[in-house]
Amino acid sequence: MYVDFDKIPLDARIWVYQANRQLTDNEANTIENYLKPAINQWAAHGAALLASAKVLYNRFVIIGLDQNMNAASGCSIDASTRWFKELGEALNIDFFDRSQAYLEGDEIKAFSVFQAKKMVEGGLISAETIIFNNNTLATLGDLKTKWQIKAIDAPTLKRFFVNTVV
Repeated sequence: MYVDFDKIPLDARIWVYQANRQLTDNEANTIENYLKPAINQWAAHGAALLASAKVLYNRFVIIGLDQNMNAASGCSIDASTRWFKELGEALNIDFFDRSQAYLEGDEIKAFSVFQAKKMVEGGLISAETIIFNNNTLATLGDLKTKWQIKAIDAPTLKRFFVNTVV
């Protein structure tokens, strides 16, 4: 069953899908309009799931599941993955992008995780750069407190700041 995103509790399980490029407002609306009926029918072994979706920063799609009602199963998680494969094909977007997103001014940019060291050494990413830490998020509470962090605090980046001046 679909519920407004602001009705999802902080202990709700979340999945973060990062687009490989900035979404247009029209694409963000298309995504939300696609997901609402899909989530409304979402179930685990026949039991309805109470969930929601939200597009943030026109770059990330968050699925939130209130597990206090029913928990997701492997099959229901597979179903949600299919939603993003279908959306990606329809909109020519990769929602399984594993690049590192970060803020540069008001713009969200990204770099390949294989270029992290080069980005830090080249000064393009500083210890204070705000990055989107998708790797360690499990709950909506995590999204609110652990998602946007300084690069030096990111598990995937902090080792590159060992020899740099902060």
